[in-house]
Amino acid sequence: MSGTLHLLRLAVRTERVAMPVGVLVVPALLLVTAASLAPLYPDSQSRADLAAGAATNPVFRILLGPLRDTSTIGPIAVWRVGLFAMLALTVIVSAAVTRNLRAPEATGRMELVRAAGVGATAPLASAVIVAASTVVTAGVLTGLATLPIGVPAATAAFLGLQFVAAGLAAVGIAVVVDQVVTASRTALTTSAVVLVTAYVVRGVGDSVDGASWLTWLSPLGWAERVDPFGNRTALPALACSVLFAVGVGLAARIAATRDLGSGLIHPRPGAPSARWPISPVGITVRTTGSALAPWMSGAFAYCLLVGVLTDSVDGLVGNSGGTRSLIENLGGGSVDLVGALFDTVLGVVAIAAAAAAVSVVGHLRDDDRRGRAEVVLATAVSPAARLLAAAAVAAVVAALVLVLAAAGLVIGSTIVGGPGPRGVEVAAAAIGQVPPTLAVAAVAFAAYGFGVRWVVVGWIAVVADLLLGPLGPLIGAPAWLRDVAPHAQVPARVGAAIPVAPTIVVSIAAVALVAVGLWALRRRDLT
Repeated sequence: MSGTLHLLRLAVRTERVAMPVGVLVVPALLLVTAASLAPLYPDSQSRADLAAGAATNPVFRILLGPLRDTSTIGPIAVWRVGLFAMLALTVIVSAAVTRNLRAPEATGRMELVRAAGVGATAPLASAVIVAASTVVTAGVLTGLATLPIGVPAATAAFLGLQFVAAGLAAVGIAVVVDQVVTASRTALTTSAVVLVTAYVVRGVGDSVDGASWLTWLSPLGWAERVDPFGNRTALPALACSVLFAVGVGLAARIAATRDLGSGLIHPRPGAPSARWPISPVGITVRTTGSALAPWMSGAFAYCLLVGVLTDSVDGLVGNSGGTRSLIENLGGGSVDLVGALFDTVLGVVAIAAAAAAVSVVGHLRDDDRRGRAEVVLATAVSPAARLLAAAAVAAVVAALVLVLAAAGLVIGSTIVGGPGPRGVEVAAAAIGQVPPTLAVAAVAFAAYGFGVRWVVVGWIAVVADLLLGPLGPLIGAPAWLRDVAPHAQVPARVGAAIPVAPTIVVSIAAVALVAVGLWALRRRDLT
């Protein structure tokens, strides 16, 4: 444990941005949700209709869990986002563990740290302290955030305990995964898959009659059984705490006996010789493919689920004209409720596709900083060819995310026989989102040309496009400001003609931004 305090200071500095965001995201989401739902369910009758309609739908019980209380808007807001927020918090804290535990080993930085007076389990201790502190703070703030929206103090306390329990269970899982897996990205993906699986198992237990025992097989199910709006019991939280303690103890045991930089599962060595012909595109696909696959599979799974919901969309809306108006406004004012829902979903997925494309630029930056780019550029590959290869891969990935999203919507709607639009119309709307998506991603490529530290501008562009594009009507952004966003110029419209002039403009802008990145790249050093 020697050197734990020094590593703790380093971990706090590393998390100085991510940790406050992780702490504030859940309470902020609850407050925003409560504010947006208040005009939709203003009286007890509208809330009772919700409990008798959408809340009894098996699909919504999988996603949101049971609705226990409709006395005020607070319990409804917690029901709408509580389990999603809990899953998000668990992924955030598992990522924090990996950033401070496995990532330094994967990059070789931990060798320098351990060469000093630092014990074998000190990195584990510092990572656990930071992650656990984040969890406790997020739980406390979440409980406090529900007080002004009509949640009683005792219920708010158990709600905070619920989030703390889920977060501690996630920490216990993540520290063990980081001892087993060698690559940091693989470790993070593995932890996220375990947590999402736990979320799904809990959902099946909530929705299938006679299968409630399944919730006891899931750490998130344990946290849900704290039941702040029902029985209010702390015993399931104790099970999460036991998982946390066992996970930390097991990870400490493994860390003290294994080789530094290795894991219990060693990565397979590559082929002894490269496959010809070797190309920058092939290298980019090989090095980024595993990280981009979750974007595509996630878009398909999410839209498949939305497609399944089309048969129940009227049950979700019920008699609430405000909810119907909100969905139709987000979907561009379409009079067809399902069509408006598809428009909204495709608009959000288009932002996710832009984020997937920007992540390709993030891989370029990481390769530059870790020296892998030097190996590639020492061959007959120019920096410009490498950037163009990355741009080509990013374009294909963005298009695949949108196409798979359209396929998920159509397949899901077909399975339940819902009143969805035709498959050709959905596919055309998805393809129409490719040019504005690439225009957003091109900002990151232009920023990369000026220096690796400017890649963050690409993520800022993604967030700005989300706020001004799909969410622009919801937040009341002025029209002149929304016109800056590519997805506001070319919104998703199922069954409508793709606007030709704006599509050409954003396509030209995308090409011009990549050209700017190439011009700047030729005039700077690699790092």
